[in-house]
Amino acid sequence: MITDNEHTNIRKLRESLGLSQTAMADELGIGRTTYVNFETGKTRLYCKTLCKFAAYMGKSEKEVLQGGGPGGVLSEESGWKEQRSRLIEDYEQRLQGLRDKYEAAERVIQSNEITIKTLTDTNRFLLKQLGKGE
Repeated sequence: MITDNEHTNIRKLRESLGLSQTAMADELGIGRTTYVNFETGKTRLYCKTLCKFAAYMGKSEKEVLQGGGPGGVLSEESGWKEQRSRLIEDYEQRLQGLRDKYEAAERVIQSNEITIKTLTDTNRFLLKQLGKGE
């Protein structure tokens, strides 16, 4: 069984890339249950998979297993915090853009509803006028 720190580091690395456990397992060519067992510490991360995982992350096996110590892969100084902030900022900008588009669409819909009501009223009036002329 691997240590708590090791499987926590494995999970954090996967999450830092925004991958699900299924996606990570697919990338490594193993089953999801097998990967989950590595991440939870139920199964030892054997060399073949550890090597694949480290290569996918662009890290050494030592960096994967030792992770967040001083100056480690997951430390605050490693840039993960800045990358996370940039991703959040980008997400918030995209979300605001979608909100703006939604509000613009709502205004167009309201305008079209008014136009439809006006045209409907005009049609009713004209039909009434046609009926009076008979």
